[in-house]
Amino acid sequence: MKMDKEIALKYNASLRTSYNATFLNQFDSNGAPINYTRTETLIIGIILCCLILLTILGNLLVIVSVVTFRKLRTLTNYFVISLAIADTLVAVLVMPFGVYQQVTNLQWGLGAVACKLSTCFDIYFSTSSIFHLSCLALDRYFAICKPFFYTEHISKTPILIIIGLCWIIPSFISFLPILNGWNLFGIESIYEELNSDEGICVFIVNIPFSLVCSSIAFYVPVVFMIVVNSKIYSAARRQARQIQSLQIMDSPNKSNLDRRHKHMKAETKAAKTLSIIMGVFSLCWFPFFIFNVLDVFIGYQIPYVPWTIVLWLGWVNSTINPFLYYWFNQNFRNAYRMIISCGHCKGYRQRDTLSISATGVSNLSE
Repeated sequence: MKMDKEIALKYNASLRTSYNATFLNQFDSNGAPINYTRTETLIIGIILCCLILLTILGNLLVIVSVVTFRKLRTLTNYFVISLAIADTLVAVLVMPFGVYQQVTNLQWGLGAVACKLSTCFDIYFSTSSIFHLSCLALDRYFAICKPFFYTEHISKTPILIIIGLCWIIPSFISFLPILNGWNLFGIESIYEELNSDEGICVFIVNIPFSLVCSSIAFYVPVVFMIVVNSKIYSAARRQARQIQSLQIMDSPNKSNLDRRHKHMKAETKAAKTLSIIMGVFSLCWFPFFIFNVLDVFIGYQIPYVPWTIVLWLGWVNSTINPFLYYWFNQNFRNAYRMIISCGHCKGYRQRDTLSISATGVSNLSE
């Protein structure tokens, strides 16, 4: 199979998966599939750099909010702050490589090691993010469906162990297989032809790697979150009906029922907020993982422009998360406002600014 330099150049846009092998009329006989003018390069570079800066600042705001305000440091928010760290690292270690390729018309001058590492970082942090979301769903499941188990057995230590696993496991589908070349089994000759030019960054995958990686990093966790959330809402509705029935019967323990009802509403609202965050994540990454599986079966024929759009759509999810906390969570909204307005500098008291539930089980509920 003979592939010349022009065909190879078409692959160098890929940071994560196999970009297409036929760009048709998207490139000319003298270069890569994109050839921006200086003005276009400047505009694209500024926009993407602003996106990176917004992602970093937004997620740092989440981290500072949890660290600064004591009542925000709940078990659930341990996952939130770890997820924010992952999103920050996407902006620091993944997005810049994407910007670099755009402003250099896909020419790669950083070497083969940086090329592989950029792909590893991309897969690693996106997988870590969805693992964190899966654990958040599981946390809400135990809080609502098994509240006694949650109160007695879920503490800081197991939460930190789970978070550690969210950072360790993704390395087995990113750094380990890619640095060992497992993604190239059976397609070595294609890769050698495409990588004949040192000025490009090529990443292609075989069918087994595409299926396994996509399943572990996206499809299985998404199905898991859908099942868990359906159970959460079923349990919440069932418990709400039970509480309502007891209230109608004018139970002598009415005060306890009222507290239980208030607690249940808070936990259910927290689950709804997390469902929105998970839904946005799924929508942002779903097109990419469809392409990731489809492309290897059709001979890497998906054009460059759609690949770039779905890739950046996935990365933009890291930018969106801090805004979701602001829009759907009163506690984070108040914390954001206080930090941005330098509330501590003005001597404001935390308890006067943050309307945080005294129970403190989950601060995603308000």
